[in-house]
Order: sequence, then C-alpha cells, then structure tokens
Amino acid sequence: MTIPADAQIGFGVESTYGTAVTPTRFLEFVDESLNFNKSVKQGQGLRVGARVGRSARRVVTTVEAAGDVQLEVFSKGLGLLFQAMLGSGSSALVSGATYQQTFTLGDSLPALTIQKGIPRIDGSAVDAINFPGAVVSQWELEIPNDDIAKLKVTFDCRDAVAAGSLATATYPTGGNLYQFAGAALYSGALTAPTATTLASAATPLASVRSLSVSCNNKIAGDRFNFGKNGRKDKPVVGIRDIAGQMSVEYADTAFRDAVLADTPMTLVATLEGGNLSAGKETLQVVLPEIKIDNELPKANGEKPVLQGINFTVLDNLGAVAPVSIILRTSDSAL
Repeated sequence: MTIPADAQIGFGVESTYGTAVTPTRFLEFVDESLNFNKSVKQGQGLRVGARVGRSARRVVTTVEAAGDVQLEVFSKGLGLLFQAMLGSGSSALVSGATYQQTFTLGDSLPALTIQKGIPRIDGSAVDAINFPGAVVSQWELEIPNDDIAKLKVTFDCRDAVAAGSLATATYPTGGNLYQFAGAALYSGALTAPTATTLASAATPLASVRSLSVSCNNKIAGDRFNFGKNGRKDKPVVGIRDIAGQMSVEYADTAFRDAVLADTPMTLVATLEGGNLSAGKETLQVVLPEIKIDNELPKANGEKPVLQGINFTVLDNLGAVAPVSIILRTSDSAL
C-alpha cells in the first residue's frame, strides 16, 4: 500500500536530447507542477448536417511539457541539478572525503529525463510519467528570513510519456538542510573561488534579512520543425537575465548611495551545514558585480526602516564568472 506522500521525483542525464533514460538521482521535493501541453486544432470545414466540431477533424499539431520542481536546499545530491541550471559543472577533491563542486554558466544546457511517480488514491500503485528532453528555463534560489533555503527550478520538456516502469527511489545518505541560521552575506573586495578553495569578500553585510537570486536562461523553446512529429528540437540558450532581491535594515548609507550613484557591488552568499572531513558543508552563490535598481529607504512609522532592494547581476568582463555556485560536499561526483 502507498499513501499520497509516496510521490517521487527522479532525474537522469540524457546522452541524446529527448531520448528518455532511467533516473539515477532522486531528491526530496516539496511541490511540482510538471504538466503536458498539446496544441489542438479543430478543422473548420463546413459540411451539411454538422452542427458541432467533428471528432475526425481534430488534430494535435505540437506537444510539449513544462513545470516547476520545488525543493528545500540540501547538502547532498544537488550537483546534477545545479549543472542543469547553469550548464557547466566540475568536481575536485579538496582533502580526505571532501569535494568542491563548481558551477558556472555554460553555452548549452544538459537535457534531463525527469520521472515522477504519482500514487493512486486507493494505494494500489504508484504510476510513472516520464518527461524527456527536460531543459532548465528558469531557476530561483531563496534564503528567507527564519526559514529553510529553497530552490525552484522551471523545466521546458520535449514530451510527457506514461512510463511502464517506475524506478526505485534511492536517496542521498547523510547531509543537512541549508537554512537561515547558517547563512552569511559579504560584499567588498572579492577573492575568487578556485577549484578547491571557496570565495570570500571583505565586508560582512549584517543588516540583510533575506536574499533571493533568480536566473532566466532565455531559452528558445519553440523549435518546432518539420520531421519531428510535432516535437521540438533542443532549446538553445540566450543572454541570461540574472537578478535578485534583498530585504535590508537601514543601518548605514551604503545601499542608499549605491542606488543613487549606480555603484557596482560584490555579493557572496555563504550557507554552512554540518562538518566534513575538511571544513563544513558549504553552499556559496558568488556574484562579482551587481547594480542596485531600487529602492531608497522610506519612513516606516515606529518600526525599523527596511529597504526592499532589487538588483541586476552584470558581467564586468573580468576573469571571474558573472555567477558561480560552489558546493563543499562529501559527494564525489555531480
């Protein structure tokens, strides 16, 4: 017997876009909205006696699938997903059983097969649906105030197929959730990460209450061409839109002045988890240059003044990637 909470999500990396593979990575998830979309056209030809559209004149011209998977950010097993989000990933041994995974923007994105398992209401079975050709169109990493860090990944998929075989879910062992108490934010002079060293910045930002960073990969997901039976060719990547938000207590004039003068800033967000053989489980988001779009501080009655800051991530054409995600983990492979 199963219950509704026995739903599962698994991922596998495809060698050929749209050719489904068996999932090899299963992750705990909070919610999902993966759905099938078909373009239905109804023939409009007139016929004596016809008073409604005819079944024989209904056609499906194209199909695709899309949706979100929402997760709590965990210190194990996320390398495959981060590589799918950004495009490029590598793993290097730091020491003992501690590895550093580094993710930066790639010119193409890997295609995944996503398999979800949905339990029947009577508990008799969990049915599998495969989503081959899953490419990440957008993602958002959020570190809320007084909460667990969250990740939402939006997928553009080539198809949705009722799968006959449900893969057995096996989850990463050990690990910890990343959360508010283990978070810190820094700005100022940046020391860039290497394959085996973490990034750092000189100035702690102690008045920030929350942070989110989002990326739109600007994929061309409409590549429907002749000869593909109404299925698309692999989406290609455009110029990414990367942005973020912060809630900040008005403790000094740094953010105010950055709004007025359009001053560039560095941001390094660091979250720490449990102990590793060398150091701690760590997640870093490294943004060498941001510019703040708004806002100025406003009086807030008797309450502390908060700035709701929106920023844009830009490329300063330096040696450091415009966005990097770094993981310190006991996972030896992505």
